[in-house]
Amino acid sequence: MKLLYSLIASSFIFMVSAQSEASLVVSLEDGRYMLSNDGASYFAKLSFDCTNKPAPHYFYRVLRLQGEEKGPKDYWPSFYGCFDWHSAVHNHWAMVKLLKLYPTIPEANALNDKLELSFNAENIKEELAYLKSHEDGFFEFPYGQSWLLKVADELIKWDDPRAKRWLNNLKPLTEYIVSVHLNVWPPLASVNLSGSHDSPAMGLSFAYDYAVSSKNKKLKEIVSQAAIRFYGDIANAPLNEEPFDYDFMSAGLLVTDLMRKVLAPKEYVIWLKSFSPELFIPGKVNIPLKLDRVDKHDGYEAHWDGFHLNRIWCLNGILKTLPADALSKEAKLEWVSAMNGMWDYAQESIGKGNYDIDHWLSTFSVFALIGYE
Repeated sequence: MKLLYSLIASSFIFMVSAQSEASLVVSLEDGRYMLSNDGASYFAKLSFDCTNKPAPHYFYRVLRLQGEEKGPKDYWPSFYGCFDWHSAVHNHWAMVKLLKLYPTIPEANALNDKLELSFNAENIKEELAYLKSHEDGFFEFPYGQSWLLKVADELIKWDDPRAKRWLNNLKPLTEYIVSVHLNVWPPLASVNLSGSHDSPAMGLSFAYDYAVSSKNKKLKEIVSQAAIRFYGDIANAPLNEEPFDYDFMSAGLLVTDLMRKVLAPKEYVIWLKSFSPELFIPGKVNIPLKLDRVDKHDGYEAHWDGFHLNRIWCLNGILKTLPADALSKEAKLEWVSAMNGMWDYAQESIGKGNYDIDHWLSTFSVFALIGYE
């Protein structure tokens, strides 16, 4: 198995450089960006490349015991790359999504072979054993574990024999993660807003998607109840003050992404207008959707790029849910302008050879434009 991994990696080396003349995006009728075929190929290279890199890795800095010779592959045979476990998981989501929607890109065969190896049944059993035996079974909860549910959700929605096989192999892991969600949320009366790895809204949102696609009524009910309990009465959210602390996602817009799923469309419009009234007012949209620019993109400042890409994916989700007459033409144009500005800003840092950036922002770029296609 290890030899096969090495053969694939050595025979499929990608040279990812700055964006070439080919555009990563095309424009939809309303002006929003959509990933182009060239863009799909570009991000497929980034995600494939990092999922095959066991180093540099967080494991060597924090998790490895003194004198230990084992590396990430010895603990996570599927999700050993991309610096940390959760990034490896969500880059696998990106590869599934790109292979599903852009099956003719040059990287398709390599993506397929990588996913075959990562979703090998025996590898997944080892992944499950690690989750169960670390951090009291809450390893990478909610962020990383919920991304795994998003991988499964994507496979469920893909009518392809490979997807069905991979989904079946993932079943022990998804069943365990579902059980964690079922036990964590019911006792909690409230949670904090967060745009970081501990974000309840993000974890619940992806768990809800999986509950719907897998027809898990119990999970759907518990997630819906928790969402309304935690966020149903929030009003006038300070979106213009984000990001908070070390956030790399939009704490407030993650809540809007969750609530659009659990509320009926008309109820959601009422809730959203209370949550952020300026989103509906032409001339004031720029208040909650302001673009915060920094000249430096690497290190911690790369969080700004992820934050803006996350805002795009949440806004695209909202636009899928809002009734046609809920948002004026003028306000929507301001949304689109803000979203496109966020995309252009974030892409200034991605694919330039900085692994600290590329190991996670490839996924965020893909999800921003086609996560809710």
